[in-house]
Amino acid sequence: MSIEGATGVREADLPWVDIGVRPGYNQRYQGFFDQDRHIGARLGSLYAEPYYHSPRHRHTFQQVRYVLSGQMKYGAETYSAGDCLYIPEGAYYGPIKPVDNGEQLHFADIQFEGPSGIPYPEPDIVVDAQRELAREGTFEEGVYTFPNGRKRDAYEAILEKITGERIEYPKPRLNSYVVMKTEGIPWKAHASLSGVSTKHLAFFFETGPNLKMAKLSPGAELLKSVPVGHRAVFLLSGDVEFSDAAYDGLSYFVLPTGEEAPAFCAKSEATLLFVGWSPTGEQVPFEMF
Repeated sequence: MSIEGATGVREADLPWVDIGVRPGYNQRYQGFFDQDRHIGARLGSLYAEPYYHSPRHRHTFQQVRYVLSGQMKYGAETYSAGDCLYIPEGAYYGPIKPVDNGEQLHFADIQFEGPSGIPYPEPDIVVDAQRELAREGTFEEGVYTFPNGRKRDAYEAILEKITGERIEYPKPRLNSYVVMKTEGIPWKAHASLSGVSTKHLAFFFETGPNLKMAKLSPGAELLKSVPVGHRAVFLLSGDVEFSDAAYDGLSYFVLPTGEEAPAFCAKSEATLLFVGWSPTGEQVPFEMF
């Protein structure tokens, strides 16, 4: 698979997916993969029911999550709309449960290759492996039980099915996940772009992720750019024009490193979340726009 320059997709155009790994949720997502460009990422959002449960676990990849509505508990901590979580590769997190307060938990999410360089698996391959395992054993409460009774974390079982090898986790660079309370970070007017305000959330390590937000007034633009490091963009709310096409919230974009990306032009007030990273050791700049 290859990516022909900067590309975007509207979530409303994507199918619902339930891979059956954790109970109580459905999601829509788009995989962005290009071996030559060293891009391996999945962007989407998850809608959880009150009985959703994810046990404490870890991954071979890294994640960024942004809570859009509802509340979710990570262990003893509760997170709400506007909270942004960075989960490093190899670091344990969870268990995760929604707070049953009548509002559905909904969060945007990117899973992507981390600095260790362990490839991120394509979602379709993950779904195929899960379905094959389900014909032999059972998935329940985030755990897979083999026909012989042996139990394994559900996602670990899937990855081992895909690779044919026992999973080796990268040594984590942080001992846990990090939470950014974006509602407590003030918007600052951009120095040179009219109608554009920004928030700098965090910058991790030399290769990122570099996390920023932008708010565009109607008619404002984030100009054409040539990213250094890949960029994933979440249109969290509002309407924009990008590469002569209209997008609304939620929509997802990937801007490959070194290739000119079109401008984001706001048709209504729009809020965007940017995730910049490089899995190849390329230094990601502090300023992204």
